[in-house]
This record gives sequence, structure tokens and C-alpha cells, in this order.
Amino acid sequence: MTQTTTPTPDTWRRLYGLMAQVKEMAPWEWMYESDVFVVQDPENQEFYFVSVMGNLGEHLSIAVYLGARSYDRLLSFAERAGDGASGEELLEITHLQASFEDRDQLTTQDRNTIKELGLKFRGKMAWPLFRSYRAGFAPWHLEADEARILALALEQLLDVAPRFGDEEIDFPEEQGVFFIRTLGEEGRWQDRIGTIPPAEPESVDIAIPKSSADAVRRLRRSHNVLEANLFLMPGMFGERGSRPQMAYIFMVVDKASGAILAGEPLYAETTFADMLAEVPKRMVDICLKLQGIPAEIQVGSERVEWLLSSLSSIMDCKIKRVRHPRALDNARDAMFQFFMR
Repeated sequence: MTQTTTPTPDTWRRLYGLMAQVKEMAPWEWMYESDVFVVQDPENQEFYFVSVMGNLGEHLSIAVYLGARSYDRLLSFAERAGDGASGEELLEITHLQASFEDRDQLTTQDRNTIKELGLKFRGKMAWPLFRSYRAGFAPWHLEADEARILALALEQLLDVAPRFGDEEIDFPEEQGVFFIRTLGEEGRWQDRIGTIPPAEPESVDIAIPKSSADAVRRLRRSHNVLEANLFLMPGMFGERGSRPQMAYIFMVVDKASGAILAGEPLYAETTFADMLAEVPKRMVDICLKLQGIPAEIQVGSERVEWLLSSLSSIMDCKIKRVRHPRALDNARDAMFQFFMR
């Protein structure tokens, strides 16, 4: 996003007006979450993936995934659902949501915006709510450009959904091929079927200081087995008025004794990738503190398995993924109970 200003009253009025039309149309009655179409932004040529949720009537929402990378991460999550995928990962996918909620789900800021616009809503799942999702941060109020993007997506949904429901158009079943809405040179929106340029591979720049790497190479292998995982802490952190951060914990526990060897918080202070790069660095620090290389590190997620495997050139240690590392789960539960008191 290039702007960090708040949306203008006119932009908010436009968004709430569009949501009233979406609610009346109720596209979730004939569209499923997998019925995704794409909108190309005429301002920056970016592609946004639009998905309608609520076919089961539980959560009425329009999600807009910002770019191919975000949509790819959603597909990856869906493929791993029930096989180690964590609901926390959904918070790390960059997207916008416009949903209908109960009144108690709105913040004072949301209710003040509605009041200033002179709007009124009543009942359950009747109050429009707009949120922005970014990795490392709590869901938050829209910035000006995010509001523009969401309004653009909702406008195109109002055009596409009725035609899809009436079977005037269809979405391609071929993987990687999409129904795309683009603005033509003559200023009219057009339909086309096509592919989306693939996102550049995500990279995490892991750089272990040479002195630490050399020191680890000199360590002997021990008989210890460690359990390790990265997980989201409850709560939000940050200054009042600014976008709250989410804190992660890279926890390492001795499997035999249950002793916690590491549990300090991590924040996405620069980028989320930079935060992830701290995980193998902390494991190196633990080995240096223990003065030994563990015989095995049992990890609770595919991501931590991948991050720690980057140390294979300096550590002769088996990395094994397990579904429920018991000692670590017990330590995590105890920490959560402490924070929730």
C-alpha cells in the first residue's frame, strides 16, 4: 500500500452502499468459497482474487486476496487443512474482508463511522465490518487505498455474481485459469479468461553470523532430543491508535525434562520474512548455550521444519516433524494460562 491515510467519508459511504446491495443480492446463496474470480486494478494492474463466503449461512463475507502470492497461500492452506495446517496461517495471508457481523463484533471506531454517516443497522449478522489482514499484524481498520480496492472488488462482484448465478458466465475449471474483469481502453469493464502471472517465490534470508556458525561446527553431538515450534501468542501489542502487532513465540523444550530452553517473543518489526529468519538464529544460540548439538529436534509444523533444515550445513542434527510434541504442547498451554490470568 502506498497510502496510510484513513478513508474519506465519501469512500465509507460508497463502501456501505455497496454492502447494502451485496446483502440484498445475497450471492452466497449460489456461490461457494471456491468460486473465485479475478479483478485487475486499473490503477496499478495488480490482480485481486474475490471469494464469497457464507453458503452455509454461518459467516457472510467477501474476501479479496491481494495478488497471486496471497491466493497461492490460501490454496496451500486449503490443501493442508486437517494435516497440520493451523488456523493462525489465515491471519498471515494478505487480504481484505467485508463481512456482516453482530453489533458486538464492531469496535467503537466502526460504530462511530456508521453514526457519522447517519446509517442504522439492526439484528444479527446485519452490521457491515471491513478489515485488513497482514502477516504479523492483527486484523485492522482499512487504509484509504485498501478501501478503494475493496470497493472496486465489491462493484465487480455485483456485476459478476448475478450472471454466474444465471449461468450466463462460468468460471474455468482448469487450474490456474481464471475469469478476469479488466477495464478496457474505452473505459468499459470487460470479461476475459486467462492466466495470472505467477508470484515470485517467497524467500527468507537466513544469515548466521560466521563466528556463531564456526562455533556450532565445533560442538559435539549430544543425546538430547528437543521439541520446537513457532506459534502465535494471544493478544495484541502496540501503541494506541496504530495497527497492533501480533507476537509469535519460538519455543524450544527439552523433551525428557520438559525444561523450556527458549520462549522469547518475535515480532514482524520489518517484514514477516525477517521475523522468520530469526528462528534458525535462535536455535544456533540455544546449541551454543547448551554446548552441544541435539541428537534430534522434533518440530510441530512444516514451516519450522523448513526453517531449521537451513542449518544442515553447520549442524549434524535430525529434524523430525511430529503432529503433537507433548512436552512442548504442555509448556505452551502453561504459558497461555499464565498470560490469560
